[in-house]
Amino acid sequence: MSLGNFKVNRKILSGNVKERKAISPIIATLLLILIAIAAGVVVYAYVIGFVGNSTTNPGGAQSTISVQTSCVSIASHCNGGTYYLIIQNVGSTTLASGGVEQIYFQDITNPATSTVSCTLSSSLAPGSQVTISASSGCSSISGTIPTVSAGDSISIKVVAADGGSATASTKVIS
Repeated sequence: MSLGNFKVNRKILSGNVKERKAISPIIATLLLILIAIAAGVVVYAYVIGFVGNSTTNPGGAQSTISVQTSCVSIASHCNGGTYYLIIQNVGSTTLASGGVEQIYFQDITNPATSTVSCTLSSSLAPGSQVTISASSGCSSISGTIPTVSAGDSISIKVVAADGGSATASTKVIS
């Protein structure tokens, strides 16, 4: 069949065309809203994570320290004490006197941990070092090492008042 110069499909004229069904406009709108909400949640989580990380460190310089010597003993064999550490400031900032250093002892062999808090009795300038033991280096000290046995492996982490940290490990001597 033709109408002028145009051929017309018989199915269209006869009404035998199958109607395609799609999702309703309401469901499509709901899906778009859910996608927008999910994208918003992802962006929110990213922004909060970024802002949270940037506000926890105010931008001040953090000290760089290292543990030069470490000794842990079940008796008082580390220069007269049960532990003995030499901490050196290898950074460019001075650790102020009165700053509280946290020393974390973890017995790797037998799961035991403890924390010693040490208030520095004098400032620690860049390049200098301090000896910390149960009886020296701190104007006040609290805490003790965990209960250990000779031969145990001990992990020591020292955290300065400004967040700088250093780790070391040693074997317990008798």
